[in-house]
Amino acid sequence: MNIVMVPFHDYKKWLFEGFRTRDAHLCQHFEKNDAVEKILVVNRPTSKAEKILKKTDWKTPSDNVVYCKNNVQLSKMSRKVWCIDFYIPDFLKVACQKKMWWFTAFGYENVIREINNAIEYLDMKDSVLLLQNPMAIGTAKGVNKKLFVFDAIDNWLYHPQMSNKTLIRENYAFADKNADLILTVSEALKNIFPSNENVHWIPNGVDVEYFSRAVKKEKPDDKPVIGYIGKIQDRVDFDLVEKCLCRYPNAQFEFLGPIYSQAKRIAQLEKKYSNISFKGDIHYSKLPDSMKHFDISIIPHKVDDFTSSMNPLKLYEYLAAGKMVVTTSVAGTENISSYVYSANDDAFVENIGKALSDIQNDSVHVQDIIESIPKECFWERRVTDILSLFIKQMD
Repeated sequence: MNIVMVPFHDYKKWLFEGFRTRDAHLCQHFEKNDAVEKILVVNRPTSKAEKILKKTDWKTPSDNVVYCKNNVQLSKMSRKVWCIDFYIPDFLKVACQKKMWWFTAFGYENVIREINNAIEYLDMKDSVLLLQNPMAIGTAKGVNKKLFVFDAIDNWLYHPQMSNKTLIRENYAFADKNADLILTVSEALKNIFPSNENVHWIPNGVDVEYFSRAVKKEKPDDKPVIGYIGKIQDRVDFDLVEKCLCRYPNAQFEFLGPIYSQAKRIAQLEKKYSNISFKGDIHYSKLPDSMKHFDISIIPHKVDDFTSSMNPLKLYEYLAAGKMVVTTSVAGTENISSYVYSANDDAFVENIGKALSDIQNDSVHVQDIIESIPKECFWERRVTDILSLFIKQMD
């Protein structure tokens, strides 16, 4: 089969940050599967405003450009994968609409026309359109396809950076009514699509071999390292983190990831405590090496409507790296492994001590942690399940 992907994070971002998100992992494992012939990744259009203000190149770097004309570039990125880029000379409209411009851009007739031209050029007729960006619903209305699949990643009705809930609500309703198949990253997300009879919960997964370099062989030092990986946003409960800093002054807390919010709170913690550090963003290719010195790992996320719609990738990656996990009781962390300690508030703080004790007393072994990951959590298995749903729907 052929797949036209409209990911939330596009190919340029995958190259810049590494293939670390759900959409990127799915693309990589679609390519490895013999059932898939070709994949076309539809990148976000680049506006004139973004090109000028952010000095962004609208084209994906590629040594194999198929064609570049009329502000459109089609490039071959690997054996089965192509991507298409667009430049749109909008400036004032972007300044007025801000993030809402994505809704507009993916609805432009020339964008839809050029996607269809690329599908025809690559002989990808009867494709599966896999839409993972709720702001790009315009592609579902105009792109030629045999099957329309919507993959719901997080609930954007509760995302703190999404101001226009009306458009998101309308787009979810469109998917509910028109998608041939809906995938959700969490079970709670199924509730957004009450009318669609073909909704399936497909959680995130992990490539265990990829994290083999992150495995630590020796016991913790006198100052164990407690690590966190991921985007640092409002979902991180720094009040809870501060309790941990006070409770375990001899442990070093490391946060690896870009800071998108709470910068003032982070500065306060760094000034007040010597046992916390923020290392900034890490390219995904270097992540396993950066995690190697972690003794245990944490997910100190707030439990709210937004986090209930999520399925933390980091949970699977921590386990694949042989790290015990201490997490709050957010969705997707239950019934995965006996080496995941889940609790909120003071119990979360105490669980850190319990995990450290288990490691220091050698009562927990790294290989046991890795082998505790259920086989259905491997990306290869997730993709097999997804493609089976595609095939069943197309027959």
